[in-house]
Amino acid sequence: MQYVNLGRTGLKVSRLCLGTMNFGDATDEQTAYQIMDKAIETGVNFFDSADVYGGPQTPDMEKGFGTSEEIIGRWLEKSGKRNDIVLATKCYQPMGLGPNDRRLSAYHIRQACEDSLRRLKTDRIDLYQMHHIDRTTPWEEIWQAMELLVQQGKLLYIGSSNFAGWDIATAQGMARQRNLMGLVSEQSL
Repeated sequence: MQYVNLGRTGLKVSRLCLGTMNFGDATDEQTAYQIMDKAIETGVNFFDSADVYGGPQTPDMEKGFGTSEEIIGRWLEKSGKRNDIVLATKCYQPMGLGPNDRRLSAYHIRQACEDSLRRLKTDRIDLYQMHHIDRTTPWEEIWQAMELLVQQGKLLYIGSSNFAGWDIATAQGMARQRNLMGLVSEQSL
């Protein structure tokens, strides 16, 4: 397996990343365990999920599932492989029916992070990605929330997913103003 730096960090990840969007929906738990075991065996050390994964994904979904993270969490607990992988997950999508159960407000970022940590049965998320751009929440608020979670040791790195280039540039500019590392990676569609 070849390893490369994750974005502009010193963290080494396998060139192949195990995506877990179908765990819990198209892939049952035992098969997911076999896939994760095989990934580790072949040198894959980078696993990616999202709070919303585990059921059919649609742009207008009422709320997410959390099942993929739960399966990964049970596998991590059973296998003892937490320190063998770089664990990535995402937040943004609706995870409840309330008005604050979605998007990138500080309120939702904090709650989404705590919920993901609980489902994943871990004390940290190595790469926490914003699943989509939120044009209604100021970057100052988003970075303040992320910075606090990094300071608390719950997150190590922050990334984006499905961002346009100009959104990445804006996010980086605001992070730089706060003397933060900012986004380290972009997971494009």
